[in-house]
Amino acid sequence: MESRTRLSKQTSDIISENVEEYLEALWISEEEGNPITKIDWVAKRLHIKPPSVVEMFKKLAKQGLVKYYPYRGVQLLEAGRTIAQRVIRNHRLIELLMKTLNIEIDENLVCGIEHHVNEVFAKALYTFLGSPKKCPHGKDIPERIVSEEVIS
Repeated sequence: MESRTRLSKQTSDIISENVEEYLEALWISEEEGNPITKIDWVAKRLHIKPPSVVEMFKKLAKQGLVKYYPYRGVQLLEAGRTIAQRVIRNHRLIELLMKTLNIEIDENLVCGIEHHVNEVFAKALYTFLGSPKKCPHGKDIPERIVSEEVIS
């Protein structure tokens, strides 16, 4: 009997790319030392008007992905952090793959692909690239996500 490895539940199956972009922005803000991210910072980063950003964060707060602080900003909660970690990991691994293949890093292409990489592929890519710790820009590549259960 053939053994197959798959994810028992893919977070990306229930979270839109748009939501992942917001969560990814919060992760980057945290990396820059901001535990609470200002709405204007996210709006500028994602090229979206601040009222739309507030509306999205209110929705994400209801889903338990972020904590929204009116007039102060927003903070990742554990569920949101797990999703952001996966997207960031995928992004940085894809950048490293492009560098390894001697291809100019195209951020638009990387951003398009990062949402479609599952943990099985990301793990294989991580191994193929020699278990890297840093992306081509010197940022940490997050560890494997432990909250998504891999079964065989």
